[in-house]
Amino acid sequence: MARSQQSHTPAASRRKRVVLVTSEKGGVGKSVTARTLVEHLRQGGTRVAAYDADGGVGSLLRVLGTRDGNGELLDEQDPAVGVGYYNIRADDERATLLNCVASGEPLIVHDLAGGSLADLARISDMGEGLDDLLTAFDGQGYRPVVLHLISSEVAATQSVARWLELAADRVDHVAIRNTRWGKAEADFPFWHGYVDGNGESRGGKVRRRVLEEFGGLEISLPPLPSGTFAKIDADALPFAVAADAPRLTIAERSHVVRYLRESAVAFERLRPLLGL
Repeated sequence: MARSQQSHTPAASRRKRVVLVTSEKGGVGKSVTARTLVEHLRQGGTRVAAYDADGGVGSLLRVLGTRDGNGELLDEQDPAVGVGYYNIRADDERATLLNCVASGEPLIVHDLAGGSLADLARISDMGEGLDDLLTAFDGQGYRPVVLHLISSEVAATQSVARWLELAADRVDHVAIRNTRWGKAEADFPFWHGYVDGNGESRGGKVRRRVLEEFGGLEISLPPLPSGTFAKIDADALPFAVAADAPRLTIAERSHVVRYLRESAVAFERLRPLLGL
């Protein structure tokens, strides 16, 4: 299937965006990516309505949610300032992913829980796909942008393949290589492809479809040393705060500064897809 040129027309450039940070594979860095993206955009003056689909326990809410004078998260969150939240697994809550576009916010970001594609299919399509959900977004003037987290494991690549099957060119696809697993193509064998011991080529087909058939993007996010991230995460610090946090060592703060600088460079390529 050839990619639709709709997203490249002047009219489409004025469309609003709903960004879905996703993977059917857990532990690939979805929430860290969502946190980094939302924080980066807001720090740059872009208004972003942020949602955490992991209920009241998600790390996007825990880190970027609005707090009261005692440091406690507010039950009522303004998504454009803090982080709205809902449970994508719950029958009575998952429709928030679609209903939130009634706000008319030009840019909405959802941090989806791992393996939630089946839950998305239940919002409008009764579990039978994504056609009606995507039609509803389109009817409200929104173009979905799907950020696929890529790890070294085959399940992360299989997740992208499933999205291509269900959404095809009705969304914009962005593959984000999480370089905590390494920077070389060989560190992502199923995504980039490899030659096995029998000399046969394996993998790489999904990546080629994203980039060539659907005109998608591929970017890489920088690694952050595990020890540094663990301390930041334990204290629920936004990255910009962590860059100046006295509780971190000078070296650890320098890790954060580098991470933010390199992430900003990577995210620049996303701006046209985000309508910016």
